[in-house]
Amino acid sequence: MAEITEQRVGYGFGLLGGVLIALGGLVALALGTADLIVGRTTGGLNTMSEAVVLLVVGGLAGFFAWLGYRRWSSRPLASGILLAVIAVLGWAVVGVGADLLALIGTLFVFLAGVLYLVEPAKKAASAVVSAA
Repeated sequence: MAEITEQRVGYGFGLLGGVLIALGGLVALALGTADLIVGRTTGGLNTMSEAVVLLVVGGLAGFFAWLGYRRWSSRPLASGILLAVIAVLGWAVVGVGADLLALIGTLFVFLAGVLYLVEPAKKAASAVVSAA
């Protein structure tokens, strides 16, 4: 059986978080459409614009999780930082408690970013210890 590494768990968390954020975007898109149908134009357009941003953030989270696991596996620092930044941006768009699926997704994306940063932190700590 293959060894479960931080990058593999981070990849799973990143994909799960990206999917949850995108699902939150789809829910917001449906709610915005319903608001437009009912006649609440401003609320519907606001919700739909949030949905578009959530879909983009979810796609970026999934893309950078995949990129960090497949293409940039030798450079997990870049993937970890990008995933943490995407999580913060997603949280800034969602706010606290506005869209529960997207909020949970940003938590998973942030944890994925932290897991990608474990290996570079180990290397930095060993370099500091060996230099001392």
